Amino acid sequence: MSRSLNPQFSRRAHARLRGGAWPLVAAAVVATASTAWAQTPPEAPGGSGVSSPAGTQESPSIAAPPADGAGRSAADARLESLEQALAAEKSSRDAEVAALKLELERLRPAPPPALPEPKAGPVDFRLTGFLQSDGVLMRQSSEDELNPATGEPLNQTRFLIRRARVRAELTAPWISGALELDGNTVRGPAARLQAAEVSLRYQPDADAPPLAMATVGLFKIPWGHEVLESDRVRPFLERSNAASALFPGEYDLGAQLSGGWRFLRYAVGVMNGHPLGEKSFPGRAPLALKDVVGRLGVDTQLERVGVRAGVSYLVGHGFTRGVAATKDQVTWRDINEDGQVQLPEIQIIPGYPAQASQSFSRDAVGADLTVTVPVTERVTLQALGELYWASNLDRGFQVANPVGAGRALREQGYLVGLTAQVGPHLFGGVRYDFYDPDRDASEVRNGAQVVRTNALSTTAVVLGARLPPYGRVMVEYDHNTNALARTTSGAPTTLPDDALTVRGEVVF
Repeated sequence: MSRSLNPQFSRRAHARLRGGAWPLVAAAVVATASTAWAQTPPEAPGGSGVSSPAGTQESPSIAAPPADGAGRSAADARLESLEQALAAEKSSRDAEVAALKLELERLRPAPPPALPEPKAGPVDFRLTGFLQSDGVLMRQSSEDELNPATGEPLNQTRFLIRRARVRAELTAPWISGALELDGNTVRGPAARLQAAEVSLRYQPDADAPPLAMATVGLFKIPWGHEVLESDRVRPFLERSNAASALFPGEYDLGAQLSGGWRFLRYAVGVMNGHPLGEKSFPGRAPLALKDVVGRLGVDTQLERVGVRAGVSYLVGHGFTRGVAATKDQVTWRDINEDGQVQLPEIQIIPGYPAQASQSFSRDAVGADLTVTVPVTERVTLQALGELYWASNLDRGFQVANPVGAGRALREQGYLVGLTAQVGPHLFGGVRYDFYDPDRDASEVRNGAQVVRTNALSTTAVVLGARLPPYGRVMVEYDHNTNALARTTSGAPTTLPDDALTVRGEVVF
């Protein structure tokens, strides 16, 4: 019987000796075969070529291994040596592969830089609001009478709810929205939609303004400082005469793109052009043409001084209502008061054809500046100024109608002010504002064409106390000048209209 290698050893060796170790295996096989051949005894004489019974050839007989197991021990030693060599070879190859991977990562080109992703954050829902209750203690122009043209009371010495607002805001990583409702008793109890907007924004840094934010809905007109300033933080009771006349109500329907980068701020919007507070078509759009309005500014901190400045621009179209056709009319005027109809007393008033509604162009440009300076640890001063130049834009005081006037109506306004915050509670300020709704106005007086001024101005002095975080109490005296009265000679003069108002405000 011939001696063969153990099958388990063959399979195990084949599995372990792959990958370049076949020379070692061959050497081991040759050595084993040589040992076996040396142990085979020589054939008997004449044994060559003799066939065994049944036609089979006898295998050469192999001597049995020594009783002490020396051959098996030698094979096990060789097997252990081969396994150690294989382990060393594998360790060396693994080290080479790891070194090649590191070299490949080093030589691989770096990917292009990607845009920073917005910081993911939880959805934030906020419900806020404030209430402003006024007591007008004195108003010089008040009368216990009704306006014959509008039927509105002329008395302004009263108590009223100036603003009562509730605002809900939802903010998510990419989208935000707001809904604000307002109630007041300025012209009787009223409730209305104040703001409703949906925004998509890209804001990589949660502590900085969005780089870009697209908003659609009902929101504040992106103009200047006064229009964008919140009613709950403004140090004076109301906005200036120019802001109230040119941008009544501050809110309009449209779409805008706004954002900021470092100290730069920008906003541009396409609006209906009829704010909530205007007199003609509040919150509506009688024209398909829209107003384009925007502001470009800066908001930065220069050491201890805060600076906020910008320029604003508006271009658009206004609307003037058409006139219906009228018929010819016959009137009788009893000139001599004798009760008899006489031919000279009969007059014919001719009718007029209908006049279609028309549109007209309008535009405006403005500039604003606010500087905040901490004087001491307890006193902070803030200086503010704003300019307005406009044409055919008045929508709240003396509504511009260049079609009826036959010329463009040029408006101009400005304000300057100074406020002081003393500690966390006390504050005060003074502001002067001026507004002229028609710089080219004139009239005939004593048979001559003379210049007429329709300008308004207000000097406001305010004192107040903050009760953080609950609200504040304010007292303001307004000295108003106007051209609403006439002297005995017919010249325009100021109608006394000073006012003293107390306001209580609570926030939540």
